[in-house]
Order: sequence, then structure tokens, then C-alpha cells
Amino acid sequence: MEYDYKQAVKMYIFRDKLDADAHDKFISQSEFGNLLQSSRWSQIKNNWDHAIVGVFDGDLQLAASLVLIKHLPLGFTMIYIPRGPIMDYGNSELVDFFFKELKRWAKKYRCLFVKVDPPVLRGRYKELGVPALFDTGSEALDNIEIAGLKHIGFTLGMSATIQPRFNMVCHKNEFGEDYLSKKGRKNYRTAIKNKYLQTLIVDKSGLDDFDRVMNCTADRQGVALRDRQYYELLLDIYGEDAFLTLTYMDIKGEYEEALALRDKCLEDIENCPDTAPKKKFKLEENLASYTRRVKDGESNLAKYGDKQCIAGALSVIFGETAELLYAGADNDFRRFMAPYKTWFSAIETSFDRGCKYVNLGGISGYKDDGLQEFKSAFNPYIHEYLGEFDLPVSKLLYAPSRWMFDKRKGV
Repeated sequence: MEYDYKQAVKMYIFRDKLDADAHDKFISQSEFGNLLQSSRWSQIKNNWDHAIVGVFDGDLQLAASLVLIKHLPLGFTMIYIPRGPIMDYGNSELVDFFFKELKRWAKKYRCLFVKVDPPVLRGRYKELGVPALFDTGSEALDNIEIAGLKHIGFTLGMSATIQPRFNMVCHKNEFGEDYLSKKGRKNYRTAIKNKYLQTLIVDKSGLDDFDRVMNCTADRQGVALRDRQYYELLLDIYGEDAFLTLTYMDIKGEYEEALALRDKCLEDIENCPDTAPKKKFKLEENLASYTRRVKDGESNLAKYGDKQCIAGALSVIFGETAELLYAGADNDFRRFMAPYKTWFSAIETSFDRGCKYVNLGGISGYKDDGLQEFKSAFNPYIHEYLGEFDLPVSKLLYAPSRWMFDKRKGV
């Protein structure tokens, strides 16, 4: 039976069990629509139950949300709304109605609290530490808090929230080689001029290669990343809206060129007259460089064979935005700057497929974030979200359950 509340406030109606396709259509047409609110995201988070809820004024839909439900011991639950709900946060009556009815609805699941991560920007920046290009979040923040939610705060650390509060986003009209940073342009050109690097856009046929470079990244960083099964699930669930960008190195070709250059350099040194010391010095410098390339080539041939994938990225498109969700690289080939070519191709492909924005993923709010330095090469904006809110459902158990939640997260 459909769950349906009616109140006198402009005849708003709160409904659950909404149609997935209709939900996706509604949120894809909203400025707040995003991948994490798409109905298919519930299939990615398959260790959670889910529901799709919304608010209507007659037949007109005004709000929508994918709701994830985590079952806890003793029959309790915790509910999470990732980058949602989708609605007009400037409409205080709508915001108040949605959250009051959501709280009432959540009680049937014995929910302790609802964690909400609104898709509302606090500001947009070209770099951290400078004034925001705009500030539109204050009204939304007020309306959310008036509705009874508790703001967790303007956190800075990546681990302080489930989804990063800061994201770096490329805009289509400000992307291209001319927009790259000075360092980014240099490294990108190093990669594209290398005839032994080849970048391909593929489906899950390239999954083994992608998983390998992700494992390289995990080993280098000493962290646990997602496994092959998770990447495959993303590619299967999102189908043609998901793709891999993979860059391969022709190890044999690179080695043979280095070998030929070294041998030619040895010959030139042997034939160089003693009366040309500067020329000889330059040749000896070149010889040292070619010798290193030959040594690296021999090692890589023995370890990897003739050809190897050395960098990759996984992107998923929803609405006008592509999310570059995961990326990795093999550090043994770092001097070839393959990640710059890989990311550029992934971003470019997303724009070619009709996107207006490409989200490069999260960063911390601290200026010394090394990840931010790399992503800044592609001329993104920093999008700062309001952050997380809690909607207490159980007055008695909210505080201890919140304490347990923070303890498990290590906050």
C-alpha cells in the first residue's frame, strides 16, 4: 500500500515507492540532480535497502530522494540520503514539509537518525583561500536547520563526511589544452608527444587492466581501494553511461628506440674530435639519459612484457555531469606522465558525449592537499557543499547512536 500523507500546506503530498524511471527523469532535469541520487545507485549500494520518496502538489512533483536504509542490531536502522534530496531549498515550506514527513516515514523503519547530504553549494572557488565566486547556501542552510536538522559543520577533512565536502569540477566552456596549468600543459604534452603511449576509451573489456593499475595505486598509497567486482558492478549497472579510459605503453617499442639512440650516441662520442669538448659533454649527457632508458626498458620488458596498461580512469555519466570516480597509475612508468593524458581524454570524452560538467572527485579543504595539486592542472572549479546534517528520529537514542557512528568512522 502506498504511503501517503496529506497536509494543508499547499496540499503537499509525501509519497514513497516512486517509479525509478520517473525519479531519474525528475532529478536529471534539476540543477541539483546527480549520480548519487540516481535510482541505479541503489544497485551499487546493494548492502543497503532503499526507497524512492518525493513530494507532490497534485500531479506536480516538487521533491525527490533516493533513500538508503542501513539495518542495525536490535531491529534499528540508520538512513542516509547521499547528495540529496532534490528540491528547491529556497522554498522554506517545501523544505520543512519534506523533512517532517521524512521523519514520520522513517519511524516505521525504527530509524535512529537520518544523515542528509544536500546537493547545495556553499560557494565556488578557483582556489582555496580566496573569496568565493558566489555564495548561495545561507538561505538553504537556514531553511534546513529550521526544519529540525542539525548541521555537522563546515568540515575540512576528507574523512569527516561520507562524501567529500569539496569537489573539483571542470566546466565544458573552460576546458582544453590552452586552459591547462603551466605544469599540467608541460606534462600533458610530454605524454601526447610520446608515440609509444596509446589511450583508448573502452567498456568492461578493459576491466582487468584497470583493476591492475588501481592495485598499483593502492599498494603505493598503502590504502585499501575498491575491488574488481565493484568496478564491474558500476560498468554493468550504468552500461553505456560508464566507460574506462586506459593508457597503454608499447614497452618493446620504447626500449628499441632507446637502444638505437644509445648505440648511435656511443658512435657519435667515438667520432667526436677532442677539439669539440662542449659537443662531447652534451653527447655524454645524452648517453647517460639513453642508458637509463635502456635499463628501465630491460627491467620493464622482463616484468611486464611487450605492452602494458599504465594508467586508467573510470567515469560514469548522469544527466549533464560525468563523475570521474576512480583513477590509478603504475608508478614504474611515472616519467611518461600518462595520468595527464588519461585524465584529459576522460574529461574530453565526457564533454563530447554531451556533458557540461566533469566532477574530478573530492579533495580536502586544506591547501596542502597533493591530490588538489594534480587535479588543478585541468582548470577545475572547487565546489564547496554545505556538508552533512542529521535529522534525529529517536530523541532517546540519537545521541548514543551518533556517538557510535562517529566512533566507527574514526571521527
